[in-house]
Amino acid sequence: MKRSILAVLALVAVSAALAAAPASAQGRVYDLSLLGGVQTINKNDTALPDYFLSVPAVASLGYSLTSNLAVEGDLTWMFPVQRSVDTGAGAKADRRTPSLLAYQAGLRAGLPLAAWTPYVAAGAGAVTFLSSTASDRVPQLGKAQTMFALNFGTGATVDFAGPWAVRADLRELVAFPSKHAEGFSTDGTADPIWMERGTLGISYRF
Repeated sequence: MKRSILAVLALVAVSAALAAAPASAQGRVYDLSLLGGVQTINKNDTALPDYFLSVPAVASLGYSLTSNLAVEGDLTWMFPVQRSVDTGAGAKADRRTPSLLAYQAGLRAGLPLAAWTPYVAAGAGAVTFLSSTASDRVPQLGKAQTMFALNFGTGATVDFAGPWAVRADLRELVAFPSKHAEGFSTDGTADPIWMERGTLGISYRF
């Protein structure tokens, strides 16, 4: 957790250093992005026995404070993919996690170039594992579990037609379940859940 917090603080510091430039000269201060891709949900010792996959659908809205710095919020719905995973003692079974929702807010620091803008980003929010007691779910949850989460990563937008751009985003998301969270804790302890997300989609500035 300490490393995650240090990474977020470092990216926020970079964002602040880039914030001196004026706002966009074209007057487009908002950007709306719709993205899709793949997300891994990594093994941990208190909840997840193996690596899982999900398909994320992401909607994000940003507001440019300057030409280099924007605040951004995003909502992600992750659809779990059933796959054969190790359930212990060498046994394999088709399993998937419950569906997930992630809602995050943070800062995005970019470097506008001729036709594209690379950026770094960081933020915080929450992740909710929706309830499901189906036999193929890991963990099985009688009620939804919401937990604090951080995110950090990098990406780029590539302009192609006026206000339209292609956006690629790579993000690390780490969630911190409560030590007594149903399905995520063992003997009063709970491990962080690390998730890597790669998405591609369309961004529109207005």
